[in-house]
Amino acid sequence: MAQCEWAVICDYAFLDSRGKACLIGIFDAIFAKKVPAIHRQATLVIQVHGKPREKLKVRIEIARPNGTSLARIEANGELSESGGAGLQLELGPMNLPDYGSYACNIAINDEPDYHTRFDVREIPNAGVN
Repeated sequence: MAQCEWAVICDYAFLDSRGKACLIGIFDAIFAKKVPAIHRQATLVIQVHGKPREKLKVRIEIARPNGTSLARIEANGELSESGGAGLQLELGPMNLPDYGSYACNIAINDEPDYHTRFDVREIPNAGVN
């Protein structure tokens, strides 16, 4: 049974010429002067392992701090001959309506499997009088 080994949220991700995942701007917090705020570019990168050539249905739900759904993404795929797959899901510009903790809930083949989170925080006062 396929399972998510890890998930990371970053600003940008790509594969290099040898297929290695390169992640730029890994974050767990976004600072905003006010909400709603927009984070212009974000990517969720996940690593999945299971049986070789296993079919995958991946569902991502991003939940707001109050628990309601902000976005939902679904993708289908197949694991490699070695039973692994790295997925890069573009979240696009994210409209973030609230301060607080947002959850990225990941389900593999309709089974809740993994979650990661990020916070939207008010920009702290720099102490300027």
